[in-house]
Amino acid sequence: MAILLNWQQVEKQSQNVFNQFGESKWIPFAKENIKQPHKSTKEFHNAGIGKTLLLCAMGESLEKQVDIIKRYRDKVDIVVCDKGFEPLLKQGIKADFVMLCDCNIPFRFIEKSINETKGVKLICTPYANPEWVKKWQGDRYFFVNKDAIKTEKIFKKMFDKDLRIIPAGSNVSNAMLVFFTGSDEVQNINFSGYEKYLLVGYDYSWSPFGKYYAWHNPKPKRFYMNHRTMIDFNNNIVFTSENLLFSAKWLYSYITTFQINAINCSGEGLFDIPQKSVLEKELKNLNKIKENDCKNAFDLMKNCYFAYQKSIDFFNKTRRALTCQ
Repeated sequence: MAILLNWQQVEKQSQNVFNQFGESKWIPFAKENIKQPHKSTKEFHNAGIGKTLLLCAMGESLEKQVDIIKRYRDKVDIVVCDKGFEPLLKQGIKADFVMLCDCNIPFRFIEKSINETKGVKLICTPYANPEWVKKWQGDRYFFVNKDAIKTEKIFKKMFDKDLRIIPAGSNVSNAMLVFFTGSDEVQNINFSGYEKYLLVGYDYSWSPFGKYYAWHNPKPKRFYMNHRTMIDFNNNIVFTSENLLFSAKWLYSYITTFQINAINCSGEGLFDIPQKSVLEKELKNLNKIKENDCKNAFDLMKNCYFAYQKSIDFFNKTRRALTCQ
């Protein structure tokens, strides 16, 4: 998997996507979405201190491990991509966050469960499908992708001054990790502060005998998207598309370049990053006491810093008063 993308490949991908959707959907959809009430993504800064985030993409490995996720649900926060909210809900798992990036994701993927979105945070691009954004019943948060052709400048002018800009991760599953971590060519950070990022459903491929998605095996899509036959990290034959392979290379580059504490717990597929593990082992070993201690220590330091800043302000005001006498 140690194959990095070059800048020309990334630029070509960005240009192709904008040529296809930029003028026809992205800009009109953004003008419509900005009318909806939304909150600042600053709320996510350090919100994950002391906690673990489970990121659920829609590879078949998600379906295979859903019972494990149910068993340890209370130990993690969960973010799922657009198509995954309703299938997980049917399995008794309600995600904390939903990521929506694509202007073309049909509302039917969420329509039957839209009333269940109360209390669930929607994290989306300005040009996400407006029907999702308008009818969502939880809080909304907007971010924009920074791509190789600088389309983010278009949407920065339209939205709030503090509109969060993150590297364009090439697909929604990648964007979930990039949003919560936030490293780019300027800074290597962990924006949300989660201690660990566990990935499941990050297969970037499908088995000749399995499903294209978790809980869904669309035909003829599984056939016309079969661009390559490859060997996964378990030495099994799998199929993949050019887009999926591009996305796998992109996220591999991101994780290894910035040394993100991301662990692939999918158990199969093409995503052969340095850290791989068994999902149940990772969830079973999570220690709530240690996590709470970490969060309490962070809160203590934050309060101390706040008190320090207040004391400096008080000193400066007092000094001005004394010098004016």
